[in-house]
Amino acid sequence: MARRTKDEAVRTRDAILDAAERVFYKHGVARTSLEEIAQAAKVTRGAVYWHFRDKIALCEAMMNRIFLPQEDVLERLAASESDTPLEDLKSACCHSLHMMASDKRRKRVVSIIMLRCEYVDEMAPMMKRRRACKDRMLERTERLFKQAQKVGHLSPHWSPHHAAIGLQAMIGGLINSALEGRKDFDLATTAPACIEAFFHSLSTPTRKSR
Repeated sequence: MARRTKDEAVRTRDAILDAAERVFYKHGVARTSLEEIAQAAKVTRGAVYWHFRDKIALCEAMMNRIFLPQEDVLERLAASESDTPLEDLKSACCHSLHMMASDKRRKRVVSIIMLRCEYVDEMAPMMKRRRACKDRMLERTERLFKQAQKVGHLSPHWSPHHAAIGLQAMIGGLINSALEGRKDFDLATTAPACIEAFFHSLSTPTRKSR
Protein backbone atom coordinates (compact mmCIF):
# COMPACT_ATOMS: atom_id res chain seq x y z
CA MET A 1 0.00 0.00 0.00
CA ALA A 2 2.84 2.40 0.86
CA ARG A 3 4.50 1.63 -2.45
CA ARG A 4 1.26 2.33 -4.31
CA THR A 5 0.79 5.60 -2.47
CA LYS A 6 4.34 6.68 -3.32
CA ASP A 7 3.87 5.77 -6.99
CA GLU A 8 0.61 7.70 -7.10
CA ALA A 9 2.32 10.75 -5.59
CA VAL A 10 5.05 10.59 -8.24
CA ARG A 11 2.46 10.31 -11.02
CA THR A 12 0.50 13.24 -9.61
CA ARG A 13 3.62 15.37 -9.38
CA ASP A 14 4.57 14.53 -12.95
CA ALA A 15 1.04 15.31 -14.14
CA ILE A 16 1.21 18.72 -12.48
CA LEU A 17 4.58 19.49 -14.07
CA ASP A 18 3.35 18.34 -17.48
CA ALA A 19 0.27 20.55 -17.15
CA ALA A 20 2.36 23.50 -15.99
CA GLU A 21 4.56 23.20 -19.07
CA ARG A 22 1.53 23.26 -21.37
CA VAL A 23 -0.22 26.16 -19.66
CA PHE A 24 2.92 28.25 -19.13
CA TYR A 25 3.85 27.77 -22.78
CA LYS A 26 0.40 28.84 -23.95
CA HIS A 27 -0.28 31.75 -21.59
CA GLY A 28 3.07 32.70 -20.04
CA VAL A 29 4.10 32.29 -16.42
CA ALA A 30 2.83 35.59 -15.03
CA ARG A 31 -0.67 35.11 -16.44
CA THR A 32 -1.07 31.55 -15.19
CA SER A 33 -2.48 30.69 -11.78
CA LEU A 34 -1.95 27.50 -9.82
CA GLU A 35 -5.70 26.94 -10.05
CA GLU A 36 -5.44 26.83 -13.84
CA ILE A 37 -2.59 24.36 -13.61
CA ALA A 38 -4.62 22.19 -11.23
CA GLN A 39 -7.51 22.16 -13.69
CA ALA A 40 -5.21 21.27 -16.59
CA ALA A 41 -3.66 18.45 -14.54
CA LYS A 42 -7.13 17.30 -13.38
CA VAL A 43 -6.14 17.49 -9.73
CA THR A 44 -7.22 19.67 -6.83
CA ARG A 45 -5.49 22.91 -5.99
CA GLY A 46 -4.55 21.29 -2.68
CA ALA A 47 -2.68 18.60 -4.57
CA VAL A 48 -0.64 21.26 -6.34
CA TYR A 49 0.26 22.92 -3.02
CA TRP A 50 1.10 19.53 -1.52
CA HIS A 51 3.90 19.11 -4.05
CA PHE A 52 4.87 22.76 -4.68
CA ARG A 53 4.71 25.57 -2.14
CA ASP A 54 4.23 28.23 -4.82
CA LYS A 55 4.66 29.05 -8.50
CA ILE A 56 8.41 29.60 -8.09
CA ALA A 57 8.91 26.10 -6.66
CA LEU A 58 6.88 24.70 -9.54
CA CYS A 59 9.02 26.56 -12.09
CA GLU A 60 12.21 25.39 -10.42
CA ALA A 61 11.08 21.77 -10.57
CA MET A 62 10.17 22.26 -14.23
CA MET A 63 13.65 23.67 -14.94
CA ASN A 64 15.38 20.89 -13.03
CA ARG A 65 13.84 18.25 -15.28
CA ILE A 66 15.92 19.54 -18.19
CA PHE A 67 18.85 21.49 -16.74
CA LEU A 68 20.11 19.22 -13.96
CA PRO A 69 21.03 16.37 -16.36
CA GLN A 70 22.92 18.87 -18.52
CA GLU A 71 24.77 20.24 -15.48
CA ASP A 72 25.65 16.70 -14.41
CA VAL A 73 27.21 15.99 -17.81
CA LEU A 74 29.42 19.08 -17.54
CA GLU A 75 30.35 18.20 -13.96
CA ARG A 76 31.45 14.71 -14.98
CA LEU A 77 33.46 16.08 -17.90
CA ALA A 78 35.12 18.73 -15.73
CA ALA A 79 36.08 16.12 -13.14
CA SER A 80 37.32 13.52 -15.63
CA GLU A 81 40.78 15.03 -16.32
CA SER A 82 40.38 13.87 -19.92
CA ASP A 83 43.22 14.23 -22.44
CA THR A 84 40.72 15.57 -25.00
CA PRO A 85 38.68 18.20 -23.11
CA LEU A 86 37.86 20.29 -26.20
CA GLU A 87 36.53 17.30 -28.11
CA ASP A 88 34.57 16.15 -25.08
CA LEU A 89 33.01 19.58 -24.55
CA LYS A 90 32.22 19.99 -28.24
CA SER A 91 30.44 16.64 -28.26
CA ALA A 92 28.48 17.58 -25.14
CA CYS A 93 27.38 20.86 -26.72
CA CYS A 94 26.31 19.17 -29.95
CA HIS A 95 24.39 16.54 -27.98
CA SER A 96 22.65 19.20 -25.91
CA LEU A 97 21.51 21.11 -28.98
CA HIS A 98 20.45 17.89 -30.69
CA MET A 99 18.27 17.17 -27.66
CA MET A 100 16.84 20.65 -27.93
CA ALA A 101 15.97 20.08 -31.58
CA SER A 102 14.43 16.64 -31.04
CA ASP A 103 12.96 16.80 -27.51
CA LYS A 104 9.68 18.75 -27.46
CA ARG A 105 9.69 19.02 -23.67
CA ARG A 106 13.16 20.51 -23.53
CA LYS A 107 12.32 23.01 -26.26
CA ARG A 108 9.05 23.95 -24.57
CA VAL A 109 10.61 24.51 -21.13
CA VAL A 110 13.50 26.55 -22.50
CA SER A 111 11.02 28.64 -24.46
CA ILE A 112 9.06 29.28 -21.24
CA ILE A 113 12.20 30.30 -19.36
CA MET A 114 13.62 32.53 -22.09
CA LEU A 115 10.53 34.01 -23.75
CA ARG A 116 7.45 33.45 -21.60
CA CYS A 117 8.51 34.41 -18.09
CA GLU A 118 8.47 37.97 -16.77
CA TYR A 119 11.18 38.18 -14.14
CA VAL A 120 9.45 40.82 -12.02
CA ASP A 121 7.35 40.84 -8.86
CA GLU A 122 6.70 37.27 -7.66
CA MET A 123 8.91 35.76 -10.35
CA ALA A 124 11.96 37.92 -9.58
CA PRO A 125 13.61 35.07 -7.59
CA MET A 126 13.51 32.97 -10.74
CA MET A 127 15.97 35.35 -12.39
CA LYS A 128 18.35 34.71 -9.51
CA ARG A 129 17.84 30.96 -9.95
CA ARG A 130 18.43 31.22 -13.69
CA ARG A 131 21.62 33.25 -13.18
CA ALA A 132 22.88 30.75 -10.62
CA CYS A 133 22.33 27.94 -13.12
CA LYS A 134 24.22 29.83 -15.83
CA ASP A 135 27.04 30.63 -13.39
CA ARG A 136 27.44 26.96 -12.44
CA MET A 137 27.55 25.90 -16.06
CA LEU A 138 30.02 28.68 -16.86
CA GLU A 139 32.27 27.54 -14.01
CA ARG A 140 32.20 23.92 -15.19
CA THR A 141 32.90 24.96 -18.78
CA GLU A 142 35.80 27.17 -17.72
CA ARG A 143 37.30 24.23 -15.83
CA LEU A 144 37.25 22.22 -19.06
CA PHE A 145 38.96 25.01 -20.96
CA LYS A 146 41.59 25.17 -18.22
CA GLN A 147 42.19 21.47 -18.76
CA ALA A 148 42.54 22.14 -22.49
CA GLN A 149 45.05 24.87 -21.74
CA LYS A 150 46.96 22.56 -19.40
CA VAL A 151 47.38 19.86 -22.07
CA GLY A 152 48.26 22.44 -24.75
CA HIS A 153 45.08 22.23 -26.81
CA LEU A 154 43.68 25.74 -26.19
CA SER A 155 44.87 28.49 -28.50
CA PRO A 156 46.95 31.19 -26.74
CA HIS A 157 44.57 33.75 -28.24
CA TRP A 158 41.90 32.51 -25.84
CA SER A 159 41.83 32.53 -22.06
CA PRO A 160 39.71 29.79 -20.42
CA HIS A 161 37.39 32.44 -18.99
CA HIS A 162 36.80 34.22 -22.30
CA ALA A 163 36.35 30.90 -24.10
CA ALA A 164 33.71 29.87 -21.57
CA ILE A 165 31.87 33.19 -21.91
CA GLY A 166 32.03 33.01 -25.70
CA LEU A 167 30.69 29.47 -25.76
CA GLN A 168 27.84 30.29 -23.41
CA ALA A 169 26.89 33.36 -25.46
CA MET A 170 26.96 31.38 -28.70
CA ILE A 171 24.85 28.51 -27.33
CA GLY A 172 22.34 31.00 -25.93
CA GLY A 173 22.16 32.81 -29.25
CA LEU A 174 21.66 29.60 -31.21
CA ILE A 175 18.87 28.49 -28.91
CA ASN A 176 17.19 31.88 -29.01
CA SER A 177 17.27 31.86 -32.83
CA ALA A 178 15.63 28.44 -32.82
CA LEU A 179 12.91 29.51 -30.40
CA GLU A 180 12.11 32.57 -32.50
CA GLY A 181 11.12 30.21 -35.30
CA ARG A 182 13.37 31.71 -37.96
CA LYS A 183 12.78 29.98 -41.29
CA ASP A 184 16.42 30.42 -42.32
CA PHE A 185 17.69 28.66 -39.20
CA ASP A 186 17.69 24.92 -38.49
CA LEU A 187 18.98 24.04 -35.04
CA ALA A 188 19.74 20.45 -36.06
CA THR A 189 22.09 21.46 -38.90
CA THR A 190 23.13 25.10 -38.40
CA ALA A 191 24.07 24.80 -34.72
CA PRO A 192 26.58 21.91 -35.12
CA ALA A 193 28.31 23.80 -37.94
CA CYS A 194 28.62 26.91 -35.74
CA ILE A 195 29.95 24.86 -32.84
CA GLU A 196 32.49 23.15 -35.09
CA ALA A 197 33.76 26.50 -36.35
CA PHE A 198 33.91 27.96 -32.83
CA PHE A 199 35.92 25.06 -31.44
CA HIS A 200 38.21 25.19 -34.47
CA SER A 201 39.06 28.77 -33.47
CA LEU A 202 39.79 27.60 -29.93
CA SER A 203 42.29 24.93 -30.92
CA THR A 204 46.01 25.39 -31.19
CA PRO A 205 47.47 25.34 -34.74
CA THR A 206 48.91 21.87 -34.12
CA ARG A 207 45.52 20.53 -33.15
CA LYS A 208 43.83 22.14 -36.18
CA SER A 209 46.18 20.47 -38.62
CA ARG A 210 45.39 16.96 -37.38
